[in-house]
Amino acid sequence: MSATHSRIAATVVVFCSLLWGANAARAQTWVRSGDVIFDTFGEAPSVVAAVPTQSGTTLASAETFPVDMESEPPRLRPVADDAGLLEFDSFPSVAATGRSTDTSVASSSSEWHLLPGTLLYHSYLAGEKEPRIGLSVLSDSKRGWLWESALGGRVGLLRRGDLGLSPANAWQIDLEGVALARVNPAMESAPLEATDYRVGMQWTKRTGPIAYKAGYYHVSSHAGDEYLELNPGFRRINYVRDSLLFGVTRDVTPDVQVYGEIGYALGADGGAEPLEFQFGTQYVPIRDTGLRGAPFAAVNVHLRQEVDFGGGINVMAGWRWRNAETGRLLRVGLQYYNGKSIQYEFLDEDQQLIGYGIWFDY
Repeated sequence: MSATHSRIAATVVVFCSLLWGANAARAQTWVRSGDVIFDTFGEAPSVVAAVPTQSGTTLASAETFPVDMESEPPRLRPVADDAGLLEFDSFPSVAATGRSTDTSVASSSSEWHLLPGTLLYHSYLAGEKEPRIGLSVLSDSKRGWLWESALGGRVGLLRRGDLGLSPANAWQIDLEGVALARVNPAMESAPLEATDYRVGMQWTKRTGPIAYKAGYYHVSSHAGDEYLELNPGFRRINYVRDSLLFGVTRDVTPDVQVYGEIGYALGADGGAEPLEFQFGTQYVPIRDTGLRGAPFAAVNVHLRQEVDFGGGINVMAGWRWRNAETGRLLRVGLQYYNGKSIQYEFLDEDQQLIGYGIWFDY
């Protein structure tokens, strides 16, 4: 087993441990009277009964009662100092029997919204092929300094359900596109070596702490003209993938997510093969912290059939600033990547990169 495979295997073990510990982490979540708890995989939410202290208690110690969200849902409104979050304007009153006596009705979740300003499924922070705007200045252990840049984004086209960053139940259609380019600043005129172009459309849905996405994307790789002139013996490949994908993200806590994704190419060329897997975890505080910002950390593993599922591991950590209304992030930090080349034009090359960057995420 190669060193890269060993590192990826170790990451898989850590990731599985995180999933195994998710329920334990949830049990230690701090709650107060009236908090509504959304459980996993479609189970009915529950409301926390009276807690003896104003500061609250852990979820494991709290007494909860089930709530019928169809007949007696709580009304939602934006938090005044953080419009990106939702709090419950009125909680169902819980009688001694455990049934709610509040018959208030929430705003309809069947409304249509054109061009919603927020997303239900966000880009993976350490995903090296995600649509964003950014520049990574990285030192290659074999070649010296390289610039890996991204110019793109993801937008919502149509939503059915509540607006906001964390609706109780909504789905929408997203459009994404990005050009991922590599420049070699050490050479005269800083030639463009290669660019991967990606475009896609996805259906996304959020239900409580779980978000889903399913869709299609096309990616194709192109060598730069100057690079081909400087390397006349280089034989470019026509790397192409037309893939279906499905992904799930789970909020272990409001600030910690774990996710997994599978892609299958219906059409592939230039050395590409059908299957790919992506999974990881990330810590990014959800609240708006103003100009002072807050730390973030993320790990992503991307395994691809065409390189015997060797893929690569990408680690990022640094500081982030968040817009409370849209959920968009501005990040600066450090980056470490180890595995097969980030640029698909150099499919079989091994890379070990370390450096820093700035990224704007949707």
